[in-house]
Amino acid sequence: MEYSNKIKTIESLVSEIGFIGESLLSINDLSNDQIFGLFELARSIEPWNRSKIDLLPGKVMSTLFFQPSTRTRMSFETAMHRLGGSVISEANPMVTSSAAKEESLADMMKVVSKYTNIIVIRHPNDVEAREGATYSDVPVINGGFGDWEHPTQALLDLYTLWRTHNRIEGLNVTIASADLIAARTGHSMAYGLARLGANVTLASPKTKSTPESVMDKLDTENSNVKEVYDLNQDQFNELISDMDLVYLPGCSAPKGPESEAFKKLMDDYFVRFDTLDQAYKDTGRIVRITHTLPRRSGEMDQKIDTSIHQQYFEAIAYSVSIRMALVLSLMGL
Repeated sequence: MEYSNKIKTIESLVSEIGFIGESLLSINDLSNDQIFGLFELARSIEPWNRSKIDLLPGKVMSTLFFQPSTRTRMSFETAMHRLGGSVISEANPMVTSSAAKEESLADMMKVVSKYTNIIVIRHPNDVEAREGATYSDVPVINGGFGDWEHPTQALLDLYTLWRTHNRIEGLNVTIASADLIAARTGHSMAYGLARLGANVTLASPKTKSTPESVMDKLDTENSNVKEVYDLNQDQFNELISDMDLVYLPGCSAPKGPESEAFKKLMDDYFVRFDTLDQAYKDTGRIVRITHTLPRRSGEMDQKIDTSIHQQYFEAIAYSVSIRMALVLSLMGL
């Protein structure tokens, strides 16, 4: 076997991805090779996660968040600062921007794209957001659109999985929620896992199962994806004891009369520490747990936080480097 002695530079890694000038609205906008190219680029710039590498001096990112965010907005803004750029942020556009005066999203995107070099937007209406993105003169990144997709959250969780196992193909992953209809991150993650060769189990109540449009797309990938419905807590914990990763995309419990009934559904997907501990003792398997955060009490035993099974806080650090890589791949050098 011949080995190349050629050292890849950051610039060459960006060029090989071949995504400069594009927008990322769905994880399916990226080919498998482009996803792995992003992973290689992210790994190469991990040393600057907590410092600075001046690759984008003078460039400006705009973050437009029509819904609350801590991790997505702050990690993108951190990524841009680490790359030597700057950020203009609208964290509450319906109050502090002209959206409060009924400016259309199309007009806002056209205007903001005149000020900045890249836009990250979160919006409750995926149809409006996808349409609005077409009016931008600069690349747009989906920071969470309605119940549709959240591709960069999936990318960081896929990257964390890849960095942990050095592969994704053949891994066993459960995506579980009391509501997989509204789990936009679960949709993006399922696409990515299936395309990259993982064995995926979607666990939810049948009345809140993954949307048919998502399943149809997964089926076209000839992927190893199955659904399981209406498990009780014992059955769910038995299921996850054989997994490499349990992925919790989170869900918002409704308010009012439906709240208590929904919380009972959530209880069926409670991750027990004892389940993970016993699986490790019996087989040596580390069942890792990750959550997109913020989490609600009652989703998992918090003893997991300080155990070898915890991966949700580990993913936070990886989020900066993968988002640095994504920004570079869209903007170029």
